[in-house]
Amino acid sequence: MPSLFNDDPKSEDPPEDVSTASGSREVRSRDGAGKTISDLYITDAMSAIKEATKCESFEALKERLVQILGQNSEETRIRNARFIIRWFFPDGIDGIARKTWSAYGDDRILLDVLRYLYLSQEPVMGSCVTGCLFPIELGMRIPASEFDRFLASYYSEPPTKKTAQRLKTNFIKLGILDVARGRDHLLVTLVPTKTALLILTHSIFAPGGPRTVELRRLLADPYWKYLGYKSEDAVRAVFREADAAGILGKYVVADQLEQITTRWGLDEFLSNKPRL
Repeated sequence: MPSLFNDDPKSEDPPEDVSTASGSREVRSRDGAGKTISDLYITDAMSAIKEATKCESFEALKERLVQILGQNSEETRIRNARFIIRWFFPDGIDGIARKTWSAYGDDRILLDVLRYLYLSQEPVMGSCVTGCLFPIELGMRIPASEFDRFLASYYSEPPTKKTAQRLKTNFIKLGILDVARGRDHLLVTLVPTKTALLILTHSIFAPGGPRTVELRRLLADPYWKYLGYKSEDAVRAVFREADAAGILGKYVVADQLEQITTRWGLDEFLSNKPRL
C-alpha cells in the first residue's frame, strides 16, 4: 500500500494534456507548472474527517480511506485519498477540520470549514471565487463564457474543456453554483454558519492565544469570501454579535480604529465550543 501513495500530500495532480509528438498540449498555470483541476468528492471528504478522529497518522488514514471510499477502482480510491489529504489536512492529521468535527460534531460547520480549506488549497478555484464570482450578485445567471474568460486569464495557455467542466462541477459540489438552462449556471446563496467564521478567524489570526487584529487586515484575507459572505458589513455583524455574546474579548470601532481582540486562542475556543 505505501508504494501506491505519494508520501507528499501536497504533490500536484498530473496535467490533463502532456505535450507529445502528435501535438497534444500540456495545460500550464502562470508559473509554468503543469496543472489541472481534479474531481472533488465532498461527501468523501466529510467521511475522511470523521475517520481521521480514529487515526493517529496519515498512513493509517490513507489505508482506512482506501477501504471506505466509494469508487470501484482501488487506483481511483488511492488517488482520491491522496487529494483528500492534500486539500483537507494541510495542517496535519490533527488539523482544523478534524478539530472542528471533534469539538462540534456538526455537519454544517464542518462543510463550511471544508469549503474554506479546499478553496485555499486549490489556487485556481479560490481565485475564481474572489476574482470572478464574488463581484456577481447572488442568484444571477453566469454564462459559460464568464468562466472561459477567467480560465484564459489564469492559465498561460487555453485550458481544456475538461478543466472548464471540472471548475463548474466542483463549484456545484461545494454548493456555490447550480445548473441553469443551456450552458449557464446560477450563483447560489450560501448561508455559512457564523460559528465557522469564528473558528477560522481564530485558526488564521489567533492560533496560539488571545490576539488583537485590525479589521482591515482580517478583511484582506479571502477566507470570509470562501465561506460565502458577500460583504464586509456581514462579517462585521457576526463580530458584533460574538462580542455581545461574550465570545470575543472585544470589538472596537473608534475614529479610524476598527479591531477585534479574541478572548481565546484556537484550542481554547474549540474547548469552550461557543456557537452563534
